[in-house]
Amino acid sequence: MALRTEVSRRIPGVDAARGIALLGMIATHLMVLVSADGTEPTTVGLVFAGKSSALFATLAGVGLALLTGGAGARRAPHQQPRLGWDRRQVAVRAGLLFVIGLACGSLDTNVAIILAHYALLFLAALPFLHLGARALTGWAAGWLLLSPVAASLLSAVMQSAVGATAYVEHWRIWHTPALPDLVVQPGLLAWDLLFTGYYPVLQWLGYVLFGLFLGRLRLERIRVSATLAAGGAALAATAFLVSRGLQSLPGVLEAIAAGTGVGPARLEAQLLTGAAISTEAIQAHPVWFTLATPHSGAPLDLLLTCGTSAMVLGVCLLLCTVGRGVLVYPLMPLIGAGSMTLTLYVGHLVALDAFGSATAGWPRLGLLIAYWVGCLVAGTIWRGFGWKGPLEWGVSTVASTLAGPRPQGS
Repeated sequence: MALRTEVSRRIPGVDAARGIALLGMIATHLMVLVSADGTEPTTVGLVFAGKSSALFATLAGVGLALLTGGAGARRAPHQQPRLGWDRRQVAVRAGLLFVIGLACGSLDTNVAIILAHYALLFLAALPFLHLGARALTGWAAGWLLLSPVAASLLSAVMQSAVGATAYVEHWRIWHTPALPDLVVQPGLLAWDLLFTGYYPVLQWLGYVLFGLFLGRLRLERIRVSATLAAGGAALAATAFLVSRGLQSLPGVLEAIAAGTGVGPARLEAQLLTGAAISTEAIQAHPVWFTLATPHSGAPLDLLLTCGTSAMVLGVCLLLCTVGRGVLVYPLMPLIGAGSMTLTLYVGHLVALDAFGSATAGWPRLGLLIAYWVGCLVAGTIWRGFGWKGPLEWGVSTVASTLAGPRPQGS
């Protein structure tokens, strides 16, 4: 079978975490994040908003680490000549993902599609693929802490140069990047992808570097999994509490409300979910650094979502490891869905475009359950047969072919 893959080479816990990321992103696409009056966060808004996409990006880094030697017997990254071949593969994958992402941007989905940004994150990670866990610790921590500072300084410079309102409103495309943008406004598209879009590469590379670090660890060890689960939970809680503490200082919430234009009654829910709040307007202001708001890109947001990502990965690894992996079988639908996230992510976008009008009157929860069940059933079938997802197979095949022959002895 052309789509067959070696299932035993995958790590079930990583795929389970990918499955959770996929289901979480679908939930944020289909469900509301705040109540009708905007004053209360919904369960989906609290649990999944900002966290699912951050988990997706973090697991991209884990996947790159495993692809480049993190899962090898020596737990060491590949070196030349294999490293060069790995980098060519990743570069081709990035190019294909970029095209797929821009093509999906033309669909009528009302979704902030991550694939084009995801592709650029792959390219940005190329210089780091040779690093081990120790070096990646410093790079990831530094990037997560300093990239928001760079983003804030850039915003301050640009707002001073072109005007605050003009920069916030006109230096972003305000829709999912699509193929026409590549022709009509390539400069603005690049700026959006790198700095001002929904998933700015400048800050989001921190997630990939964090994932690369995680992928260099001995993920099969229960001690490592438990440390990730507990440490991730502690990091997320600390970031949240620090944010709340800073925002309790006199004048901070008032400055956030004034800068974002969000009224006091709705501010709490929107800070918790990132729904209908434009934090770009205060990115050059000191109060931006108090935010742990999803998709704000502030330091505490990045740290909180790195914490939740590590926690989810650690829990999934534990569930798939304890008791000699007996829980792998009941988790098979989730693991299977996580092994073909590209296919299912694109598939749900196509379904939203094709059936959005027909399902507009459906209860949102019922629609979400239908999409989730579809993903889990597909994952179970593909995993059961040991197949790769169609898009995963296509991307992998093209990347391996264009990368050239794999170096002998590697």
